[in-house]
Amino acid sequence: MINRRSFLAGSAAVSMVSALPRMAISEIAIGSGTLSTVSDGHLVLPGSFVFDAKQLEDVGPLLAAHGLSSERLMPECNLALYRDGANTVLFDVGSGPDFMPSSGKLLDSLAALDLTPEDVTHVVFTHAHPDHIWGLLDDFDDLLFTEASYMMGRAEWDYWWNPETVNTISEARASFAVGAKRRMEAIEDVDEFYDADQDI
Repeated sequence: MINRRSFLAGSAAVSMVSALPRMAISEIAIGSGTLSTVSDGHLVLPGSFVFDAKQLEDVGPLLAAHGLSSERLMPECNLALYRDGANTVLFDVGSGPDFMPSSGKLLDSLAALDLTPEDVTHVVFTHAHPDHIWGLLDDFDDLLFTEASYMMGRAEWDYWWNPETVNTISEARASFAVGAKRRMEAIEDVDEFYDADQDI
């Protein structure tokens, strides 16, 4: 069983996997299983979307020292994939093709590991931001991971399912709520809930 303690204990054994394509960044052995980091591409965000004015002032010199712009941030979108021979568990599903052209690369990353969406046995959502749940559906609005069981934290589900959420978050993020709800409707009848203090 994967829990926080076993993940942290295994993280000391992180090793770069040079033989794999760049889409699979690293692997950690956890008991008899393997946790891989796979790429969904990257985002392109204005610095003001991530940092307020004071924070930008503070981080600006640090970003500049590393050749990065505080006006245009490009954070990587990485997902975790656990495999133990019986289970292929994907933690979040990336952003799909509808969020940003620089993201939605998860299927390429899975293919680099000789995996198809049908090979995924479980999808565990950490939260429902676009770069974590918008990759749930295919081009026909059908579930992409057809053989998977779906799990989401009960509090997370309740937050995005609440019709008032779209009215209580910032205007710049209103589409997050609409997009999350649309995708959650696709798994409404098959999702299993877990609580914050519960192992899965």
